[in-house]
Amino acid sequence: MKKITLFVCLFTIAFVNAQDADKTTSDKLSFEKGTQFVNLNFSVNSSETNFERQTQDQLDTGETKAFGFSINASYAHAINNNLFLGLGVGYGSNKNEATNIDGSVNENDSKSYQVFPYVRYYKGIGKKLALFIQGEARYSHFENELNALNDGESDNFFVGIRPGITFMLNKNFALETSFGALGYTHSKIDNGRFNTEATSNSFNLSLNSSNLFFGLNYYF
Repeated sequence: MKKITLFVCLFTIAFVNAQDADKTTSDKLSFEKGTQFVNLNFSVNSSETNFERQTQDQLDTGETKAFGFSINASYAHAINNNLFLGLGVGYGSNKNEATNIDGSVNENDSKSYQVFPYVRYYKGIGKKLALFIQGEARYSHFENELNALNDGESDNFFVGIRPGITFMLNKNFALETSFGALGYTHSKIDNGRFNTEATSNSFNLSLNSSNLFFGLNYYF
């Protein structure tokens, strides 16, 4: 809850400051109705953890390594000044490797395919800089493997918001980053090994590296 409060407060302060600055000058970055853009962004996450687990007669130690990436591509069209409607597709891959005390290794691989319609609103805070907030509905399909064997699949449906910053390099190209996601997620998981089904629902704020995206936009 503290993270959610901090997240909302920081973004609100930035947005209010942009509003106040706009009262003194109109020389801010703005996108006219009819503007279009194509976007390509990516996210990378990596971690390594050592663990200990006490059993009846010994101390079990090992390590886990994780690496994942996600790539998204999208197109958007401005239906009003600074207000865009867009559609994107994505692909992700995550690999987790756990080494046990006996030297055995468990490898878990997951691949995801995504589609997400979205609406995005920009607020210029400088000649080349703008804040944006993006509301989206994202469907993700995951295919999982454990030690190269089918381990089931899952489907996620996310509805929420992502804030971000855009910096124009020139008239057409811009760098952007979006950080975090706040919203509702519904998941359905089919476990292939045990032939079971499970569902979950959650509302949370995610600030982990998998929700930190860097991208390049082309406006025309």
